[in-house]
Amino acid sequence: MLDIQKFQQLSKEDQEALQESIKFVYEVFGKDLGSGLAKEYMVKYDVYIDEVPAGSKSSSITMSPNTINKAIEPPSITGLDAEKKTIKSKVYGEKWFVIQNRLLNAITDLELNERRLIIFLSPLVRKAVEADPTQRIFTVRVKDFVDEYGLKGKYLYKELETIADSILEKVFFFWYDYKGNQAKKGVSWVSECDYIENEGLVKIKLDDTVIEMLTVFDKANPFTKYERKMIANLGSYGVILFELIASCMHQQHQQKAYTVEYLRAKFNCVDSYSKIADFKIKVIDKAIKDIEVHTPYRISYTQNKKGRAISEIVFSFQDTSEKAVKDSKGKNKGLERDPNTADMFTNYTDKQLARAVHSKKFMADYNGLVSAQNFVNQSSGAWISHMVEWVKKDPKRFTKRPMQEYLDDEQAPRF
Repeated sequence: MLDIQKFQQLSKEDQEALQESIKFVYEVFGKDLGSGLAKEYMVKYDVYIDEVPAGSKSSSITMSPNTINKAIEPPSITGLDAEKKTIKSKVYGEKWFVIQNRLLNAITDLELNERRLIIFLSPLVRKAVEADPTQRIFTVRVKDFVDEYGLKGKYLYKELETIADSILEKVFFFWYDYKGNQAKKGVSWVSECDYIENEGLVKIKLDDTVIEMLTVFDKANPFTKYERKMIANLGSYGVILFELIASCMHQQHQQKAYTVEYLRAKFNCVDSYSKIADFKIKVIDKAIKDIEVHTPYRISYTQNKKGRAISEIVFSFQDTSEKAVKDSKGKNKGLERDPNTADMFTNYTDKQLARAVHSKKFMADYNGLVSAQNFVNQSSGAWISHMVEWVKKDPKRFTKRPMQEYLDDEQAPRF
């Protein structure tokens, strides 16, 4: 139903223009007025159409009185592609995991591989919803998931079946403002989850709240992004802390305080490690060590007390890969180079580094940096690829011998 009083206050030209706006929304989005794309259009042009029961021909249209002029300049129906391109500019490539901070900071009890599944879904959901805003079911190939995280073992397909079952029971909680008060909302991670054994597929249905948090990124919905490969080798505690730090890495002072109460809930340790010393050693310190082995992030922390009890942990952090680029270029931008060109931090090409990190001396000196269970230790190729990148990102860690000595050394047997 149209707000007649407001409509009649408009000039004839504005009335016609508004009708064209409404026509555009209905012709493009049809019944799917609740989709992220439709909502983004309506917010942009201040035209709001409430969803109505199926089969109803009426809807309620409201307008923002002070900004109605924006509603009178809708793109033409034939200009839909251009409108979508504007929205696409906010969609990141497949190598990125992007998530609203509401979801990143939410409390949940996901196990490591359940958490990995959500991260793996991120680019799949963005790509699918970009193509079809009504998409709610997403397919994960078990082989792709296994390859992403370098998983090994005989029962990987069974593991994905187990995840498909267990994640149905998992929820997350986040807080939002409701009429000036804080409200808590619980949401199921998935609505439905089917494991198709003979095809090695998991089909996952997500509800609108989860999809919005994985696809809508703007000033009204702050978000965090990082490369998926950054967390591929992290354990559960490492992933959680990495995400918390990543969400703050843009801050000028690169410090963030979290209450101990929140951290216990975030790491799912409310009922474990009751002594704060144990919590720090077995959770926080373990997560930091994991992150520093596998990523360029460097993290330290101090603590604040309320009375005699520790109430907050204050993290300080730095992305050493960004610092290296800033120091060398004076700008904070990615470094691209030919793999046959000598790296500015090591003075060796990728080919030379590959030989050096596979030498007997190098492996003897640094094999303790990576756990025996890590996929890096499953093949020479994985070891070389991982260590070359690590040497380039953090050369100061590899100073036991001159790099040339490793380069001249005998090669270790392939494995």
